[in-house]
Order: sequence, then C-alpha cells, then structure tokens
Amino acid sequence: MQGSPRLSGYYSGKRVLVTGGMGFIGSNLVRHLVRLGASVTVIDACFPDQGANLFNLREVLEDLVLVVADIGSSNEISSYIVDQELVFNLASCISHIGSLHNPFQDLERNCFSQLRFLSALSELSPRARVIYTGSRSQYGNPVYAPIDEDHPLKPLDINGVHKTTVEEYHRIFHGLGHITFTSLRLTNIFGPHHQMHHDGQGFLNWFIRQGLSGQEICVFGDGSQERDFLYVDDVVEALLLVAPEKRSEGGIFNLASGIPVTVAEAAEAVCGLTGTSWRRIPYPPERCSVEPGSLRIDGSRLQKLLGWTPGSDLRNSLAETISFYRRHGSRYFHGQRGNVFYSEKGLD
Repeated sequence: MQGSPRLSGYYSGKRVLVTGGMGFIGSNLVRHLVRLGASVTVIDACFPDQGANLFNLREVLEDLVLVVADIGSSNEISSYIVDQELVFNLASCISHIGSLHNPFQDLERNCFSQLRFLSALSELSPRARVIYTGSRSQYGNPVYAPIDEDHPLKPLDINGVHKTTVEEYHRIFHGLGHITFTSLRLTNIFGPHHQMHHDGQGFLNWFIRQGLSGQEICVFGDGSQERDFLYVDDVVEALLLVAPEKRSEGGIFNLASGIPVTVAEAAEAVCGLTGTSWRRIPYPPERCSVEPGSLRIDGSRLQKLLGWTPGSDLRNSLAETISFYRRHGSRYFHGQRGNVFYSEKGLD
C-alpha cells in the first residue's frame, strides 16, 4: 500500500469511527485500520440485504468496539461517538430501484439517520475529521464526458437524491465549523466481502456470483455501456490517504480509475475466469429508468492531490475476488435472518 510508513504514523493510536463497518467497503477499511494501530469503533445497523456480515470482521473482532445500531439512534450510539478524532462515514442503504418503490424508507435510513448522526457528532466530537462516501449515481445521465466534480447533479433515482442531500448536510456542518469533511464520490466498486445473494448492489459482483454458480451471465442491453470499475483495495487505500491530507478538507472528489470498460468486456473477463458464458437480454422496464448509459469518470483531481493511482488491474483483481468467493461463497451467497448475518458454521 502506498505511503504505509506515513499512514502508520498517522493512524497509530488514533480514535477512529467507521459507520457501516460490517459491510463491503467498511469491513475492508476496518481491517486495515486495525493493522495500522488505530483504536477502532464500528457502528452498523445491520439492515437486511445491505451487506453487513460478521464474517467480514472475524480476524479483528477482538481488536475493536462493535456496536449494532442505526447511526440515527442517538441514545444508543452517543457514548460511542464521544471524542472521536476521525470518522469514515460509510453508512448507507443502497438500492436504486428499491428507493423508487419505498422512498420513505430510503429517506429515513439515509437522510434522517445521517442528519441525527451529524448533529450528535458535532456536539460530542466537534473537532472530528469526517470522510464521507458519495456516489457517481449523483450525476445521473452524463451531460459531458469524462464526468468531473463540476458536472451537474441530476440523479435518476431517490437513492441518488438522498446521497446528494447527505453530502450537502456534511458540507453545511463543515461550513458551520462543527466538523471537517471530505467527500469521495465512488464509482463501480467490486471485490471480496460484498454480499452476493441479490443483484441490487453492483452488477459486476453479481456477474461473479452467476459465474461461480454455473449460470449464464445476463448482460442488459447490447453491453456497450461503459463503466469505471475500481477494486476495493484501491478504494481503501485512497480513503486512508485522503484523511491526513489537509488540502482535501471541504473538498468533493471523484474516486475512479479513469479507465472505461464496457459491460460486455467485464462479462467476458468473468467468463474467462469462471468457465461460464454470457448473453445479452433486454433491459427490464424498471432498470431502464435508472440506467445512465455510458459513464466515463474523471478522477484526476484526487489522484493529483494524493499522488495516488489504482494499483490493481481488472483481470488480476477479478481473479483475487473469484478466488475469495470460491473459498467463502457459503458465507455470502445467502441472506440474513433478522438483523444479524446468519451462518451455521460460526466464524472459523
């Protein structure tokens, strides 16, 4: 990882809170923070189908404080957010189509909870450094390409609207001097420790599930749509590097590889590693409404600031991801019972 000695010096002994820390990106981040010597607290609501999985933290459970609670439940979390120095705010319910079917639930879980959390944080940790993870879904259909941070924000779904709203909450609290924030807008992230029991949170991860299950991979449309894929290890590295960077404070940045890959090329790569095949199918009507078309994302602003570039190429990182799910697929190919991830095999 780039800058490891500098990162160790920054994070050693630092009080760090990670919201959504049992999920995909959060758990990958938490494990690195523990290795860097941080004093880590994880808060996760463990909402069904959102990806929280106790198995994700099995290696570091004894080295952190784990709180199962909604970040909007101030009475439940207040004692855990006192005097936190650094907050990686990754808590978010992600379902683009689901947010259209149940917009008020999305509003409660994303906007209301975040506003309560930021209010409590500004009171109990008024000097906290907050890194928020936004989304490329905030842009909607591209007006020009590549999409930079000044591109108009016209989300195609309620979830994208709420991600934009929460980013604005952070900006306002920053402007009032209650917190110091940076927002990183993420692209299509894939890798180990992602939920793999439904296709609502990233189609590349679902392609992997289909390939490993011996199914034919289904590509919506003609497959020519371009996406910007980023391996989760590269995301974690950027998150760790941006927190100590004072020049990023108050800023909003795209976190992207800058390398366009078509959906068909991604499907072909997965097929080559899993031995399955793929085919094109028409878009289901409800997915048409949230399909932005080809997306080329400009991540150069953050790359220049941090001196960071993604270290993983698509094929090798896909191979690592597929290898992980070959070993541990039983932990991820099934859902939850209640609000705690269920596994008959325990955590070994």
